[in-house]
Amino acid sequence: MKCDLERARRMGVRGGWFAAILLCVALALCACGKDAEGGKASERKGSGTPGAEAATPTQEVTQPEGTPTQEVKQQEGTPTPGAEKSVSFAAVVADTERKVKEAVEQFEKGDYTRLSEPVQYHVLWLGFTHVTFGELDFRMTEFDREYLEAVALNFEKSVESIAEHNVDITVQLHFVDDAVPLTQYPGAEWLYLARETVASYIERYTAGKEIDTVLTTVQTSGDENYDRNVGKEGFGVHDVILGLKTDGIESDLGYSTFNLTKPAEGTYPLADPEIPSLYATAVAVHEWMHQLEHLKKLLGVEYPDTHAYAGPPEFPNYQKYIADLNDYDFFEFYKLVLSGKCPCTDGDSVKFVGMYPKMWPLIKRNVLNVGAFVVKAADGSGYLTASDGEVPLTISDEACVWNIRYLSNGRFVLSPEKYPNLRIDLGNAWDVEANTIGIWGYTGYDDAQSWLLVDNADGTCSIRTPYESGRLLTVVKPGQQAQLFSAGAEGIQRWIFTAFDGSK
Repeated sequence: MKCDLERARRMGVRGGWFAAILLCVALALCACGKDAEGGKASERKGSGTPGAEAATPTQEVTQPEGTPTQEVKQQEGTPTPGAEKSVSFAAVVADTERKVKEAVEQFEKGDYTRLSEPVQYHVLWLGFTHVTFGELDFRMTEFDREYLEAVALNFEKSVESIAEHNVDITVQLHFVDDAVPLTQYPGAEWLYLARETVASYIERYTAGKEIDTVLTTVQTSGDENYDRNVGKEGFGVHDVILGLKTDGIESDLGYSTFNLTKPAEGTYPLADPEIPSLYATAVAVHEWMHQLEHLKKLLGVEYPDTHAYAGPPEFPNYQKYIADLNDYDFFEFYKLVLSGKCPCTDGDSVKFVGMYPKMWPLIKRNVLNVGAFVVKAADGSGYLTASDGEVPLTISDEACVWNIRYLSNGRFVLSPEKYPNLRIDLGNAWDVEANTIGIWGYTGYDDAQSWLLVDNADGTCSIRTPYESGRLLTVVKPGQQAQLFSAGAEGIQRWIFTAFDGSK
C-alpha cells in the first residue's frame, strides 16, 4: 500500500495555533442528533526487472489430458462459496473500457459537455474527538465540532460548484468520542490516524450504506490542547501529520486523514459554502484529490499530480502556483484540476487537463471492483489458496477468498481477502517458463502483478500473464507453489470462479 507523507505542520507558541508547513516526502507504508453509537452524527445531502512488453492474448487454453476429477474436500471453518456467479470477465472489461473510451474521447476533444445526471458520490466523514499517543492527549472542543461541520459543508458545496455539478456529493459526518490511539509514521516523528486503527468504526458506519470514500479528522491545535499536553513526554517532538492519503480509487475504499487546525481570522463563519474559503477544506480537498490520481493509469492520458502546483523542475509541463498569493493553499490549482482546465504545456501547445465530466463516473467505489470470489481448480483437485508460509500460492482443500479489481487495459488484480495489501505476483517480473508465482505487496510493476482473466468456452477461466508470451498461472499439484507455464503444460490451468457469499 502506498501513501504520501506530503504535508505537515510545526508546533506553535502558547496561546496561538499550529501553523501549517509542507513536507514533500514520499514514503511507502507496507497500508445533527445523537446516534446509536453514542457519538454525534449529522447527514447532509448532496519485485525485479520488468520483462517483455505486455500484450492481450485472446487464444483459448487447451485442457491437459488425464487430469483428476475428484471433488474438493471442504475443511471445517473455511469460507463457503455461494452459488456460482454468472460473471463474464470479458463483459466486465468491455463495460469498463467503454466508460474509459468515452472519457478519453471527451478529454481529447476538449469537450466539457455536462453529464445528463450528476454522479452521486458519498463521503463518510468521521471526526475523532479524542486521540492519544503515549502521555499525549488531544481533544476537540465544541467549537471544533461546529467548525468541522462547516468544513464538511464547505467541501461538499464548493467541490460540486467547481465541478459544475457533474458530481453530487453527500457527506455523512459522525463524531466519535472514544479515545483512539495515533500511530507513529515509520522512520519519522510524525503521528497519524491509521486506517487499521479505525477500521471497526469505518465498518460500523459503512454497513448497509453506499460509501465511496472515507475522510477522518482529528484536532491537536488550540489553547486547550496546549495546556493539556505542555511538559509531557513527546510534546513538541511528536506532531500530527497535517494530511495523509493512504488509499484511493485503486483500492476497495479510499481513505484520507487530516488535522483540523484552527480557522484563519476572517474565514469563519462561512460567507458562502460554495466558495472554498477554509484552510481545512483545502487540506481535505488536497488529500481527496490524491485519491483520484489513479485516473492517469486507468485512462492512459495526462492527468495532473496533486503536487503539480510546484511546477518545474519536478513538474516541467505545469506552471508554479504560490499558496496564499494565487489563492489560499493552492486552491487556484485545485479548482483548475477539478474543472478539467489545468494548463499543461507540451512544446508550444497547451492541453487543459484534470477532471472532465465523463471522468466522474470512474471514481465511484465499485466501478473497478468486480467482487469477492473463491477460485477452484476445474478438475476438482483444490482451491487456489494464499498463505504466509513457504508456499505462498498453491492449491489446497482450504478455500480462500479473492478480491478481484479491474486495473486497466483488460487486466485484473487478485488480492487474498486475508492479506488485502498483497496481490498475485510474478516473481521478479520475469516472463519465463516455470517462474514462480506468489503473493506480494505493490511493487509498481503492473505487468507482473495484474492478470488477464480469459473466459473459456466450457465456462472456466484461465489466469494469463499480460506479457506477450501469454503464459498461464499453473499449479502442477496440491501443495506445490504456483508457476508460470505455457498453455497445455502439465498441471491446473483452468479455474472456476464462484461468488463468495460471506459465510464461514
